[in-house]
Amino acid sequence: MKSLEGRPISPGLAVGTAVVYDYEIQRTLLSELERDIRHGDVQSECDRIDKALERCNRELTIATQVVGGDPQLVDAAALLSAHATMAAEIAATVKQQIGCDLVNVELALDSVIRDWISRLQNLDNEYLRQREQDVRDVGQRMTRNLTEGIQYSFDLVPPGSVIVARELLPSEAVGLVNSGVVAIVSEYGGKFSHTAIVAAALGIPAISGITDVTKLISSGETLLVDGLSGTVGIQPSESDKAEFSVRQLAHERLIASLASEEEQPCKTQDGVEISLLGNVGLPVEVDQIAEHHLAGIGLFRTEFLFIDSYTRPSFDLQLEVYGEMANQLAGLPMVIRTFDLGGEKLPPFLSLDRLRNRSSLHLRGLRFSLSEKNLLDAQLRAIVHIAQTADVRILFPMVIGSHDFSLAIEAVDRAVKQLDVLRRPPVGAMIETPAALFALDEILELADFVAIGTNDLTQYMLAADRDLSAGTDDCTAMHPAVLRAIKQIVQSSQQWSRPVCVCGEEAADADFARLLVGLGIRELSLGPIRAAATRRAIRGIDCCQVTQLAELALQCRSPAEVRQLLTASFGVAPSSSESPGPVSQQSVEVQ
Repeated sequence: MKSLEGRPISPGLAVGTAVVYDYEIQRTLLSELERDIRHGDVQSECDRIDKALERCNRELTIATQVVGGDPQLVDAAALLSAHATMAAEIAATVKQQIGCDLVNVELALDSVIRDWISRLQNLDNEYLRQREQDVRDVGQRMTRNLTEGIQYSFDLVPPGSVIVARELLPSEAVGLVNSGVVAIVSEYGGKFSHTAIVAAALGIPAISGITDVTKLISSGETLLVDGLSGTVGIQPSESDKAEFSVRQLAHERLIASLASEEEQPCKTQDGVEISLLGNVGLPVEVDQIAEHHLAGIGLFRTEFLFIDSYTRPSFDLQLEVYGEMANQLAGLPMVIRTFDLGGEKLPPFLSLDRLRNRSSLHLRGLRFSLSEKNLLDAQLRAIVHIAQTADVRILFPMVIGSHDFSLAIEAVDRAVKQLDVLRRPPVGAMIETPAALFALDEILELADFVAIGTNDLTQYMLAADRDLSAGTDDCTAMHPAVLRAIKQIVQSSQQWSRPVCVCGEEAADADFARLLVGLGIRELSLGPIRAAATRRAIRGIDCCQVTQLAELALQCRSPAEVRQLLTASFGVAPSSSESPGPVSQQSVEVQ
């Protein structure tokens, strides 16, 4: 059996059949639409490819504007320009083929892309052969725009499929819900990526960091995906499968053992209660709050409602979604984070909007939200309306300081006035940047509560790429600098009598959860199906002991020293990627 080593980003073990997700799978959207045409249809088919080209150029122009101001991204800007030229050449060839062969645009586009790829594969020049990937990228973009945004649905893959991809976009990750996918193997994407977050929430093992994975694995091959160690076995023997099945069974038993303790209170051995809440990104996940005996939703990432939408989410739609979730929670609190978009996270209805202000493309979090006033106002009105009859709270992402936060609070007050209601829901700020640390007191003076986003806080404090460096020992919330920042937030929040919750998925790391308790954190919000291991870890500690341990950790100089300290206190513990995760029912079915 051939094995590949990668980086585990969502725990679990699964056996399945590889489905390589690239242009070849995207083109299945068009296969059922291919047909012959008559002479009178040629112009209308040519008009369709022209419209698809126009959409491509609009997207590439936006992307070029994003990277154009950064001298370090000059190569990326040049590549986008080359893709625009390539798209125009492909469209011209497609129109010729439509007229010559009397076929519709779907059939012509597929034929042209496959011809280009075939010719590049036969060249002796290695550099030119590598341009095949560019053709695939452009082909995928034109395919998507030809279908006006209809994307490949994972519902089309057979049960027991393992998606093999260079990278999954947030909108594509959302498509995994209710699919037959049992695991993901990719080249790009860290443990804090949206793919990892969605995969972990759905109980799907995921591995990333395998270079050229779509070339190393072929569709139809049997894969053993170990989301604990980060290994992928290709075409295993019967003995390999048997050995893997034993590990899978042991993992299932561990999960069952953890589940049996979920009804127990989350208290330390000396009686300190820790509130465990759930992070959710999709409405379907709300059922997991009661299933795992959590105290409510500590973080609802609403951008997943928007990320693949070609129309602006209306007030009525959001009112329905938030209202239904609140009803299902039956009185438990729900913290709704306003949409965290911008940068690489632009839904189609924004990226294709010609009228929007391009200067805001580089913004993230709250500042981006404030630049999208109508979108933010609609969301806040929906949240405020639901908050009149439910325990719903508003959380703003990536607050920088008192100025942007005060503008956000004004927007909430505006929604209260427009709806003519009495209750303004509690308003909180996410502390995720160094700037917020320097404006902490100003923020706390305005806030009703604060939340610490350890994922982004770690990235920005340590000047690291969130996806590429995730999982490396120098980019971890265990870094003493990040621990000191968390301690500072806890102390300031206590002085202002403001509740503080840690919302990062790092809380699923048993050692880190213990350390957070020692730092003074009393509320943790994490993926619901990973909460059981954290509950067990907290029930096994003494609060006084971990408080002293946290003081020692703050004096360390590296993450390695912190881990050594924890190992000396608790023994060898699994890392966050190796911690027990859920056993997907799908993975059991394909053994």
